[in-house]
Amino acid sequence: MHANPAPQPPKPPFDRERFVFKILAVVIGTQLLIYSLAAGVCGQRALQGRPVGQICPGTLEQLQGGFDSTLKLLLALLGGAALTRMDR
Repeated sequence: MHANPAPQPPKPPFDRERFVFKILAVVIGTQLLIYSLAAGVCGQRALQGRPVGQICPGTLEQLQGGFDSTLKLLLALLGGAALTRMDR
């Protein structure tokens, strides 16, 4: 005879906002890691006596632009989440 398995609890609904924020955290963390690595390499080469302008042109501008776009995305997601909560 086969015993009936214990009933499984219902699966919680998919939390879209939590998923988006986790993905955003991974993207921001990866971006920070890449730019930190680039800044480290530029700094190391600068300490060797090479002019930084020749080694890493535009690194700081790219870093600032990346963080600006990430911040804009985060604010847009937070604003969208606030609007959907107001509609309910």
